[in-house]
Parts: sequence; structure tokens; C-alpha cells
Amino acid sequence: MAEVAQAVAQIAATQAANRARPVEPSMRGRELRELARQRADMMPQAVERITTQAAAEVAGLEDPERTIYHRERFFALLADVLAPLDARPFVDTLQDLGGIIARVSCAYWWRRQLTRAAIAKREAAGREASEVCAKRRQPYVTHDTVHRMLEQDERNRATLEGTELENADGQVFNLGELAAKSTANPAIRRGELMTRIKGCEAWADEAGWLGIFTTHTTPSRYHATKHNGRPNPNWEAAGRPTIKDGQQWLCKTWARARSALQRRGLGVFGFRVAEPHQDGTPHWHAMLWVEPSAAEREGIAGSMPGNACKAAALLRAYWLADSGDESGAAEHRFKAVALNPGGAAGYCAKYISKGIDGHGATLDEGHHDEEDGAKIVMEQGQLYEGATRVRFWARAHHIRQFQAIGQPPVTAWRELRRVEAAALQFAPEGLRLAWDATNKTAEGGADWGLYLTAQGGAASGRGYAYAVATEKREVVGRYETATQAKHVGVLDKAAGFVARSSRKEWKARGTWSPEQREQARARAFEWSACGASLPRTRVNNCTQDKGPTRPQAPRAVHCDGLRGVDRFAPWLREATGEHQTPPPHHHHEPI
Repeated sequence: MAEVAQAVAQIAATQAANRARPVEPSMRGRELRELARQRADMMPQAVERITTQAAAEVAGLEDPERTIYHRERFFALLADVLAPLDARPFVDTLQDLGGIIARVSCAYWWRRQLTRAAIAKREAAGREASEVCAKRRQPYVTHDTVHRMLEQDERNRATLEGTELENADGQVFNLGELAAKSTANPAIRRGELMTRIKGCEAWADEAGWLGIFTTHTTPSRYHATKHNGRPNPNWEAAGRPTIKDGQQWLCKTWARARSALQRRGLGVFGFRVAEPHQDGTPHWHAMLWVEPSAAEREGIAGSMPGNACKAAALLRAYWLADSGDESGAAEHRFKAVALNPGGAAGYCAKYISKGIDGHGATLDEGHHDEEDGAKIVMEQGQLYEGATRVRFWARAHHIRQFQAIGQPPVTAWRELRRVEAAALQFAPEGLRLAWDATNKTAEGGADWGLYLTAQGGAASGRGYAYAVATEKREVVGRYETATQAKHVGVLDKAAGFVARSSRKEWKARGTWSPEQREQARARAFEWSACGASLPRTRVNNCTQDKGPTRPQAPRAVHCDGLRGVDRFAPWLREATGEHQTPPPHHHHEPI
């Protein structure tokens, strides 16, 4: 009997070890599904154990402290269990515990976690082996990740095309067709971005803001591989920072520089684009418009450096504050050029296309990188198509490719397109102007510049006139039933008026019950402005401008080029009383 018990114990130990084995970078479909099922099967027992342990640790406390600390200990212990199993910990400790337990006990949830981990490990291994580079014909990401994501996209496409949705009125649509009409379609996504860029340019030219195009790169230690395919010793010496580390460095440096711009009254707005170097290290391009000074508005700036030059000098100072004396930093770390009025959108178009679908001249030009001034051309072809690899690079490393700076929310713009003209019968004039801007007419397409004007202009912080209105509704999900804020229209903050949007509820075809149809129809015809709540916003850690509202300039006075911004460093120190090197202790959230 003892031998039998020992054998059973050994089998159990082997099974437990098999369920807890780490994810391998080469794992694909069936292997990941099986491992995900095994992980899900082991979690109920693990959850019971950590729940008991957390309760024992806080047994001597009284409510409400006991409840609070019990939740904290539960999440801490759960994180200790999830980390070795290649799953991300839960950050929001206010989530419903039942929903969290349902997630960690679900094979579908585990498959997503393990797929993410497998991609991360494969890309990390590729960087360490210097595989990810133009020399090895694997720019931006490894071929393995490209194949994996192409297969995933094909599965997603088949799933969408095989799914039909039905609304409460009995209308049926194919989900694939609906996705093709949304910003999930690369062509539509690119078109919307270009519409916004052109609108920003038109508004800036009319208001007299000064345009600059900037390039922001990271210190040498974030680059794993040189252009000749050899490992970078600086990367090795720095402990092999990841691509995510490089993106975080860019975000933090921008956050500090942006706060410094605000403290000096240098208003900026525009867009930034994240792109990969040939080894996957991120860099940014930004198209920024800078508010002119009062002297520039009057055309009497004289020899004093313009605000665009001041902003460029300040950005350069922050970008060179970290390892600014290393080889090539002064020349390549930060670059800025002046934008001519009317030419910004065309200048930026190729950077947008390169990151989405390669539309236009980008296909002929191809993709290339620069290192120490040398041009590195990327291999082209079906597997090497640049825009596809850029998209997969951003997806693999969870990097936001395009970011608006100092502009009103695009969510309200999209929600206005759902508002029918009849809902604006009693709306304030400004809201009708914003609605006109978002909708195509016989005279022309949507106008982001007009929308920007209706919202109150650029760089207005949280002072924009219109926001998305929401209602709290109970939503039944896979893991829990939760109360969520659902979009119902657009709110005029000053007037308190809500323009309700025309929105239908959708379910899988054939799953509507008669009661659900009636409830959905009743909600669709509700009209109660008091039922809409102010939209939720996140904490803003930026320096707040408490001064008067910025006047809009009727014309521009452009400064004399921006390449030599170093000459404004003495002015920067004298005007602000600070050293050119910014203090390292500012902490702000990345954009």
C-alpha cells in the first residue's frame, strides 16, 4: 500500500509540475491550448489556498480594516501565483473577486495570457541573439512573430465573417462587414488620421501657430543591435533593457518636457508617431504646432528667438539630459525642422502610411532606418512588407503608434456621428457647429479644424466644450455582471444639454428573447437628459495652466529655421533661471 501511495504522489507531483511548466517561445496553437486548460484546472485549488491564507493573516483585525487588508493580501498572494505561470497580475484591486476567480479558472483567459508571454519571450530571445535587424532580414520583429500574427489575423477574419449579429428590430448584419466599415479597416483608420492632421494644420495656420517636425530617439543603451548585425556593448552593459523600457523612457522624457513647456507658457498641440528602428528599438516623430508669443502676433519679434525655436531648444535639452555626451547624441538624439504653412499634412502622410498599410508612395520608397547618419534599407516582399511588420511590432510590444497631443477627444467626434439631426433641434449653436464638422455634406467631408474650433481651440486641457455623455447600465459578461458607463450621446458642458445618439443593441443572431427585445426597444426610445452623467476622466498629472485663456492669433510670424536650436540654450538658462540640463526628479505619467 505504501508503494501505491508513493506512486500516486509521484504522479500527482509530475502532473502539477507539467501544469506549472513555463511557456516556451516556440509554443503555438495546440500546445498553448492544452497548457491553458491545465493552468485553468489547477487554479480553483490555488485560489482556495490563498483565500484561506489571506483570511488567516488578517484574522486579528476588525472591520473595515479586515476587509480592506484581506483584499490586498488576496491580490498580493494571487500575483505571486500568477507571475511564475506567465500571467499578468491584476492591477485594479477594486475588481469583483468573483469575476477575477472566474477569469483565472478559464482556459480562454489563460490562452490569451500564454500567447502574450510566448510572443514576448520569442522577441526577447530574438533581440538577445541579434536576430531582429536588417542584416538578418528580420527588421522590427522576428519572422516567427510575423507568421503567428498573420495566422491569428486569418483566424479572426474567419470568425468575424462567420458571425452574424441581430438587433432588437430583427436587422441582421455580418460582423466581418461591420468591421470593414470601422477604424479596424486600415484604410479607414489612415483616412481618419489624415483628416485630423489636415484639420489641425488648417486651424493652426489660421490661428498663427508655428509648426515644427521633430524626431526623438533613445540613448544608445536601448539599442540591442548595430546596423552591421553585431550586438551593441552599451545594451549589454545596461542590463539588456527591453523595447518596452525604451518606450517608457520616451514617454517619461516627453512628460517632463511637456510640463516644462507648460510652465513657460509655451502651448503646443499636434501628433506623435511611434516607429521601430531596425532592431525594434522605438523612436518618435512628432508634428507640433507652438503658440506664438504676443510679439510674434504683432510682427515685432525682432531678433528674439520665436516660441517654436524656444520649444525646440527645451525639448532638445531634455532629450540630451540623459547620456547627452555619448557619441552621436548631439547630432541624432533630437532633431527639429520648421514646417511651412500648408505642407505639414503631406510631410507627415508617409509616416502615417508606414505604420498602417503602406499606402501611396511609401510602397515604392520602402522602409529604411538611419544609424549614425547611415541609411539602412529594409528588405521588401510578402513576408517583409514594412507596414505589416510595423503593425505587428506595435502589437507584440503593446506600443501605441499614434497619439494626439493637446487636442479635444476623438471619442466625442465619433459619438457625434451617431447623433441624428432631429436630436439637435433644441441644441445650442456651438453643439450644432461641432455636429456639422463631424459629418460629411454635399459640400465636402468632415472637418477636424472646425471641430477643434467648436471645442474651444487647441491646448485647452480639460476646458473643451463637449464630451461623451454616459449612463450606468448593467452588463452581463463572460466572467461577471458589472455596472458600466455606456455611451449615450454628447454633452454640452456649459448648457447641460445632451444630444442623444442613435445606438442599437446587438446580440448573436437567434439569441434574443421577447423580453430582451422589448427592454432594448424601450431603452432605444428613452429621452432623458438627466439620465446622462458626466464622463469619467483619469487623473491628470500635468502642470495645470491657471492663467487666462489663450487668444487665437490671426496670422503667423515664422522663425528662421530650427536646426541650430543649440544657440538658444543660453537664453533658456537666463529666461528661466534653470540649467540647460533639466532636473531628474520630476515624475509625470506618460501620455
